[in-house]
Amino acid sequence: MEHISKILPNVMPNLMIPQNSISPLIESAIAPSPISLDRLPYAVRWHIPAHKYTQAKGFLTGLTQQAGGYNTTFSEGNWWNPATQTWVEEPIVLVKSYMTAEVLQRQLNAMLRGSYRMGKDLGESAIALEILSNNTMLIIPCE
Repeated sequence: MEHISKILPNVMPNLMIPQNSISPLIESAIAPSPISLDRLPYAVRWHIPAHKYTQAKGFLTGLTQQAGGYNTTFSEGNWWNPATQTWVEEPIVLVKSYMTAEVLQRQLNAMLRGSYRMGKDLGESAIALEILSNNTMLIIPCE
């Protein structure tokens, strides 16, 4: 898990620049509203093998608690297996959590470490964690 601590200093300076912030059109439409809206411009998304989602739920609840929760979507995943030189089709559950910059900055280290532990517990060789607001996918080795 020591390799995770070496990732953060390289990722953090560029991580806190939202690339998909609210467009001026949407901002002007919601600005006059008397309803106070929370803006959660940052999001992360885990790729969990569908048949292991039930096992992963406890980890995911803990990993997303500070952000306030998560949503899931079923997806048909494909990944390249370099050992066999073939594509592997695998149904996956995409687990997305939205948050503020403060939550992401404060929790990213815990999310990386927790993802590593989750991957080990699930028996996965790696866990994919996307940082959607920066179009970045981190493949976290778990072996």
